[in-house]
Amino acid sequence: MNSLSFFIEELAKPLKRMLFLFVITISLGYGFGLRYLYLTTEANTTTLQENYLGNEDNEDAEVMKFKKTEKSILTFLHDHLLSMGLLQLVLSILLYFTKLPARFKNFLAIEPFVSMLITFSGIYLLWLGIEELKYLVMISGTLFHFTFMTSLVLLSVKLLRK
Repeated sequence: MNSLSFFIEELAKPLKRMLFLFVITISLGYGFGLRYLYLTTEANTTTLQENYLGNEDNEDAEVMKFKKTEKSILTFLHDHLLSMGLLQLVLSILLYFTKLPARFKNFLAIEPFVSMLITFSGIYLLWLGIEELKYLVMISGTLFHFTFMTSLVLLSVKLLRK
């Protein structure tokens, strides 16, 4: 038995429009962030590692990169965990109030938090010199992207339906 008294699919049109515009705004901002991520890491483990640890030892590098400072890496982690954590919380709450199957929405609501913790902890440990974690960072980051984008698409569809 479901104890919810409402679902987002049943909200008044003005509220559904506002939530839809919120989801679209997040989607656009996230899309720009993904583009930036691709430009800085080229979506492979070598350039991901270079992005945080630098490539000063590679004399053939087209672009010289230096290891991020502790202040820089902590600012990056702080900004991303706080902003993405809050956005994921809002998306998780919105997902909770949909008519999606309980197991599916629980997965979409919880998994991104686990992936964020693994990804950003892994980035910090990678920065500390545990280079093998670059694979875990790529896998957990990719899983986060898929679940986050799936949530955005599903919520958009739910909010557009009459």
